Amino acid sequence: MGNQMGSKKNRSEKTKRRARITPRRTTLLQKLAYILRPFVLYMLVKTAAMLFLAIAIPALPIAGITAWVERNVSPLSAVVNGAASLLAVGFLLNDFLIEANTDGEVDIDKNMFVQFASFLKATFCRRRTAQKKVCLALCVPLGITAALSLNILIALAAGNPLLDSKKYQAVEAIQYSVPVWLGIVLYGVVSPLVEEMVFRGVIYNRIKKFYSAPRAVVFSALLFGMFHANLPQFLYGTAMGILMAVCYGYCGSFAAPVWMHVAVNVVVFLLSGWSMWTDFFVTPFWGLVFAAASAGLLTAFIKLCSQREKTQKEAGKNAG
Repeated sequence: MGNQMGSKKNRSEKTKRRARITPRRTTLLQKLAYILRPFVLYMLVKTAAMLFLAIAIPALPIAGITAWVERNVSPLSAVVNGAASLLAVGFLLNDFLIEANTDGEVDIDKNMFVQFASFLKATFCRRRTAQKKVCLALCVPLGITAALSLNILIALAAGNPLLDSKKYQAVEAIQYSVPVWLGIVLYGVVSPLVEEMVFRGVIYNRIKKFYSAPRAVVFSALLFGMFHANLPQFLYGTAMGILMAVCYGYCGSFAAPVWMHVAVNVVVFLLSGWSMWTDFFVTPFWGLVFAAASAGLLTAFIKLCSQREKTQKEAGKNAG
C-alpha cells in the first residue's frame, strides 16, 4: 500500500515538474493566424468603437446636439476615428511590449501602462551616440522627400480612372476639414504612434520571426497599404510602409519610423492648405527632384547605419 502511495506521489511530482511544451507554429495557417491576429483584433475593436461613438454622440442629452453633429460631421468623423484608434491599440499594448525592439529595458512586473511609459521614455528620451542621432535625424528628410514625390505622382495621375477613387476623395475631405492644431494632434501624434505600434511594432516584428527581414518589410507594408482601403492610399501607404520598415530595421529603434511618420503626416497636412504647392510644385520636374533627393538620402542613411553596426561589432570584439 505504502509503495503504491509512494509511486503515485512520485508520478504526481514528475507531472508537476514536467515542462509545458508549446507546439511550434510550422504550418502556413498557424503562422498567418499568429501574424494577423493583432491586426484583426485592432480593426474589430476600432470599428466597434467608431460605431458606438457615431451612435452615442448624437444621442447625448444636450440641446441642439443633433444639429451640431450635422454641421460638423467631417471634423467629428476625424476625431471619432482618432479616439477609436487609441482605444483599439490599447488592446495590443501587451503584444507591442513583447514584440517591439526596445531601446532599454522594461520592468515586466509593473503595470502594462507603466511599462509602456517606460518604453516611450527609453525610446525617445535616452542618450545616444552621435552616429545614432544622425541616423534618426536622416529619417525625417528621407520620409518627407519620399512622401512629396509620391503625392506629386498621385496628384499628376488624378485623371486616371484607376486612381479616381471616390472613397479617397471622401477620406481627404474628412482629414482636411479639421483646424490646423487638431490636424497636427490627430495626424502628427495619434496616427503615427498608433499605426507604427500596430504595423511596425507588432506585425513587422512577428513576420520577422518566420521570414527574412526583406519579406517582413514588404509583407508588413502591403498590409499597411491595404489598411487604408482605397487604391491611391494603398500605393502610397505600401511605399511609405516599406521605407518606414527599412528605417526601423537599419536604425534598430522604434523611434525611427515614428519620427518619419510624424514628419511626413505633418508636412503633407500643412501643404494641403497651401495653394502654391498645387500651382508650382505638382509637376513632373519636382516629382523627379524629390524622388532623387529621397534616393540620395536613403543611400546615405543605409551607409551610415551599416557603418555604425560595423563599429559596434568591432567594439564588442575588442571588449571581449
